[in-house]
Amino acid sequence: MAVSSDYYLANGVNDIRLKPKLLRSLTRDLDETGDARSRAFTGEELAKILEKIQVHGVLSEVLPEDCVGKKDEAKLRQEWRSAVDSWVERLMLLVSDKMPQKCWAGICLLGITIENCTAERLIASYAVWFEKLLQNIQASSNNRFICEASYACLSDLFTRLSSFPSVKKESTSFAGRLVPSILQLMDVDGPFMEVAIDLLCTFIKFYPSAIYRYYDKVEFALTSKISSVNSDMEVLKKISGALALLPHAKGDSGSWFTIMQKLLFSINSLLNDVFQGLEEEGKGSEVMKFLVSAGNEAPSSLVDQTKLSEGNLRATKRLRDSISPLLCSLTYSCCSMLTNPYPVQVAIPVRALLSLIGRVLDVDGTLVSNTVLPSTTSLYQELLCSELPSFHLYFLDLLIALIKGLKSQLLPHAASVVQPVTDFFRRATLPSIRAKVYYTLELLLHSMGVGMSLCLAEHVVSNASIDLDEGRESICISKLGNEASSKNSGKKRKRGRLSSQSNGVEEETNNVIAGKKSTPLFVKIAALRAIETLISVGGSVKSDSWRLEVDRLLINVATSSFDAFTGKAGKYSSIEESASSQEEYCLMALQALLASLLSPSHVRPPYLSQGLEIFQKGKLETGTKVATLCEKTLLSLEVLIHPRDIPLVNYPIPVAATVSTNEFGDEEMYHGWWVESDDENQRPGRGSGDNQSQSPKDLKKDKQPQLMEVDVEKSHSIEDRIEENREAATLSAEPEKIESGSGLQPQLGLGHAEPAVDQLPSQDLGTTNSEPKLYVSLDTVADSQSKGDIVEDCPSKRSDKDNEVMNDSDCDSLGAMPEIVFSHPDTDSEKSDANLEESDTD
Repeated sequence: MAVSSDYYLANGVNDIRLKPKLLRSLTRDLDETGDARSRAFTGEELAKILEKIQVHGVLSEVLPEDCVGKKDEAKLRQEWRSAVDSWVERLMLLVSDKMPQKCWAGICLLGITIENCTAERLIASYAVWFEKLLQNIQASSNNRFICEASYACLSDLFTRLSSFPSVKKESTSFAGRLVPSILQLMDVDGPFMEVAIDLLCTFIKFYPSAIYRYYDKVEFALTSKISSVNSDMEVLKKISGALALLPHAKGDSGSWFTIMQKLLFSINSLLNDVFQGLEEEGKGSEVMKFLVSAGNEAPSSLVDQTKLSEGNLRATKRLRDSISPLLCSLTYSCCSMLTNPYPVQVAIPVRALLSLIGRVLDVDGTLVSNTVLPSTTSLYQELLCSELPSFHLYFLDLLIALIKGLKSQLLPHAASVVQPVTDFFRRATLPSIRAKVYYTLELLLHSMGVGMSLCLAEHVVSNASIDLDEGRESICISKLGNEASSKNSGKKRKRGRLSSQSNGVEEETNNVIAGKKSTPLFVKIAALRAIETLISVGGSVKSDSWRLEVDRLLINVATSSFDAFTGKAGKYSSIEESASSQEEYCLMALQALLASLLSPSHVRPPYLSQGLEIFQKGKLETGTKVATLCEKTLLSLEVLIHPRDIPLVNYPIPVAATVSTNEFGDEEMYHGWWVESDDENQRPGRGSGDNQSQSPKDLKKDKQPQLMEVDVEKSHSIEDRIEENREAATLSAEPEKIESGSGLQPQLGLGHAEPAVDQLPSQDLGTTNSEPKLYVSLDTVADSQSKGDIVEDCPSKRSDKDNEVMNDSDCDSLGAMPEIVFSHPDTDSEKSDANLEESDTD
């Protein structure tokens, strides 16, 4: 029996007919799972269905280009549309099912359908879907799974509807109907608070007019949730983020400034309570002076202080359970407001923010007040010292957000930023805080440029040297050994006494090694980032005092980190870190070394050869990020390895080049060597009428330096050219020894004593069977010899001592110039010189 060709898939997995067939198969699976087997969906079954929908795109209803215009196009479209209709109908039955697990599965599948269906289907069906989901929220308010899935599905629905202006008005009306339900959930402290806050943030971003009429109620609900501190930190951060977005509902500058002012006032009030006896008096008043102008009333606090004040006996519990989470939430709101874009320009209270940040960074936990308050007990001081690093991290994040928000506009307040940060950096010892300070300094360098590098260079270099210098342990050990030996040699002791002393020194050394704790890799990475930024921004400006030290430090760190990455490090340099951390550390060290080599300086990079060796070895680590970085680095360093003077315009390569000798006998390649030289235009018979009226003697006297035409029809090996140089120099002039410093300098390749032959700009590299001939008139050679310019600096005349390999600094002054062969001119040139001499005699 013959089978119809429509039964098979002609293109296999790429056949468009597979998609509707697969979707119908999934619909049948839903029917069997929900009805025939009379059991609920499992998470594994639901995950497989979602994976097939996303991988195959069975809900897109978009035909490929090769199917458009064919005779069966309408049939394919109708078949696919019918399959999607059946799928949606089945989902609506599941969403309305009374069994909670089936209803939950239907809502989850409806969410993926909203994301992947066509725009036409979404616009036609969104109202029905919204009503179904709203009914589930109202009817199943006590079922956590159904409510969470419904709010998440509604968030996806409103997010996609925001891109269709035609339904903006109706979707805004639907959003307004959900706001009271969200506020009610926030009052009850339901278990699905997180998804409700996500939906509220969606409304604030895309439907601000739906929140406008509930603005005050939403603000009160959010601040009440933050003050209650009954939720975990993740939920508190979501609520704080929603509070930071709330001014978008009105969209004016006054609403933004009011929320920011309330946040700063609440933070300052909390710090007044926390830092009693631990800071100088008047710090809080100084912040208020910048926050509230004279004659204006202070804003209302977002935190209810009466709920927090429960007596001195519970001060320690308030600090740990209430005040610390509150400060985290409020500072997070400030950070979000400073970094998120806002539709209008706003006034940021910069001085109040900097004063508040400096107030927290100045506190180190020591008692500074003469009068110790009853609440400042030793137990409270201990607990505050344990929480103080968290406070420092919160306010460093606030400073980072301020730098990101203002960028270079913070430059007028640079002194108020640099002073507290650098003073705090000197006292900071905890690794997490030091890494955060390094990141802060990096942002300051990026945002304020080279002027900030002059202020921060000393602090970055000194602290990074401490964190990155791995040899200070051995230095400490050697000092201990030297002190012990000097003490033992100063006095005579018995043999047993000396042995006991040596044992004591050994024990002290071992204690130093055991007590020495290596700096964590994330701190070293942060230090390397700061140094790289410092070199990139201000490495060429007044860096003589620290540049050599930083270059030495970076080559040592790059060497040790690369050895640790490749497993070649010794036992004392091994670090107990993961392989990924080692690779990240090695990458950062190599990037910093590259910045050190490429940054402009007054001298050639002192560690270029060592750096090239490391990058060449790293290139061999195939399949790693280090190898990829080293390949790009070697390409970047090509300009230092082989410097050349390439014209900015891509001119066509000429057949011959024009080379002249100046009055000092040096060769010059003019910038316009590809065109006719001006010297040729000044020859007799080619110049203006004034030149023709002069006598031949004057013409010879005023003649420009002789020209040498380079024929590039032939090329041969270096050895043959050296032999021709030797013979040509012997035939063209008598050997005459002069001072070696006044002659023509030989042009050598980097690291070679032989002349480089591949750097001639006019040489046609495609003609390998041609020999270049250089014609030099005898009067030019004689004239140059009289001045003492052409000497035994040619490769044929150089001594063995002069043929030594040059170092990097010697190569800087030498470019790649063509090798010139001195030979007798041809017959035509001899005749022209003879005629010129006869005219001079006449």
